[in-house]
Amino acid sequence: MDASSQFTDRDLDASYDESGATRVELADSGSKVTGDGASVDGGTVTITESGTYVVSGSLSDGRIVVSAGEEDKVQVVLDGASVGSSSSAALVVTQADKVFLTLAQGSQNTLTASGADVESDYGNVDGAVFSKSDLTINGDGNLSVSSSQGHGIVCKDDLRLVDGIVDVSAAGHAIQANDSVRVNGGAWTLTAGTDGIHAENDEDSSKGYVYLAGGSLGITAGSDGIDAGSVLQVDGGSVSVAAQDDGLHAEYDLAINGGSVNVTQSYEGVEGARVSITGGETSVVSSDDGLNAAGDPTGSTGTMDATGVTSATDSTSVTDSAQSGQAPSAPSGGMMGSDSSASILISGGRVVVNAEGDGIDSNGDLTITGGETYVSGPTGDGDGAIDYGDGSTATISGGIVVAAGSAGMAEGFSASSSQGSMLVAASGDAGDVVTLKDSGGETLASFSPAKSFACVLASAPGVESGKSYSLEIGGSSTEVTMDGTTYSDVSAAMGGGAPQGGGGQTGPGQPGFAPGGGSTSGDARIDPGLLSPDGR
Repeated sequence: MDASSQFTDRDLDASYDESGATRVELADSGSKVTGDGASVDGGTVTITESGTYVVSGSLSDGRIVVSAGEEDKVQVVLDGASVGSSSSAALVVTQADKVFLTLAQGSQNTLTASGADVESDYGNVDGAVFSKSDLTINGDGNLSVSSSQGHGIVCKDDLRLVDGIVDVSAAGHAIQANDSVRVNGGAWTLTAGTDGIHAENDEDSSKGYVYLAGGSLGITAGSDGIDAGSVLQVDGGSVSVAAQDDGLHAEYDLAINGGSVNVTQSYEGVEGARVSITGGETSVVSSDDGLNAAGDPTGSTGTMDATGVTSATDSTSVTDSAQSGQAPSAPSGGMMGSDSSASILISGGRVVVNAEGDGIDSNGDLTITGGETYVSGPTGDGDGAIDYGDGSTATISGGIVVAAGSAGMAEGFSASSSQGSMLVAASGDAGDVVTLKDSGGETLASFSPAKSFACVLASAPGVESGKSYSLEIGGSSTEVTMDGTTYSDVSAAMGGGAPQGGGGQTGPGQPGFAPGGGSTSGDARIDPGLLSPDGR
């Protein structure tokens, strides 16, 4: 799944021929239509034919209705338009092939619904903007959408958010779609009583997906920031989320390949059946788990590997192709059981987690092949900086990891890893700089945790068996000699790396900053076969 398959040329082109357009001038005293294809009945303006309609003026209590042929494409241009409705949506699309809601350059527009959901000739209308057909929002203007008792923008088909400066405030979901929500550009400020973006199709589990290719999203949500009923893929743009529940949530696969994801408040930060991060900047603050792979809700969907998601089948855990020839390590991992359909893969990008629960929690395998991963927390001994399923493995073959948390449930990487790692009983306070150096004094990794900590899990390119390293925290240093691929002196450690000797406190160390690092493998792309491209 990429932008070229998710947006048509017409989606991306907000131009229109004003000279050939039908003009609609809204007024409480009587709206006026100049041109063909639209009519006025009291406070309702109805569009019945394909074409371009330029709308201006205001209605304090009325609506615009698009009821065209099922093969008609309709462009509604808002050019200084304001519509309020106390009994339905301000804009209703009952039928069309596709509607383009274009915001004229520099215009200020408002669509408001103040009443409760209503059953009407159009069905259950539960948003300020309500469309039963494909809907694209584009253009360089401004739009404010509000719904005091329902959702903001509702689309029963595919919703494409291409451009514009748009503010949506709703008692329910700010944005809701049945088949998909696709974002390519624009600046979107979403304030929701429930989910910021919600996509779900009860009849087809391959639909209900969310795809982000660009744009800016600022979301404040009473439930999830983004909730995808199938898959969620982030390839670009910026997302900032403050949520009472999950920051980003997908019932099945969640992939971050680029862009910026910043979850400033959440219960669980990023959650899916499987989570893959191949690029971009991901920052998470959570009151429970930071990254969480919960496994399939039904036990069957697409599987994820280092390149993406395959067709819908019984799911298995992530195995990076670079590691497929290695024998599995002895059973290790957490105490919560294992789900073979759950997995977390980090192969690139920069990930920073600040968690009260587990920092990175996979109910199955955890695989790290590249990128930079930094974890602060937890402080309580009931969780760990990393956690993976009982009987599953946590392997690292590349990239930088510094995870500083409590010792009670601490886990390290599995012995089957090809890159060395160490789990060290070394405590520090929030803000202390943790620096990993080789025997020559070169800095391999550095991180300043946001919480106090009792142990550190560290790995970076250059950590190898038979070599010595120093882990410096503030004014103290712990010397570590790697007798194997893994090292641990944490007696409560549950993961790979049995406690070993070789550690000891020495004099003050010098804090440093790690070079950017970590390799990447292919982007985690959602298989287009799982989705329903329509080419429209």
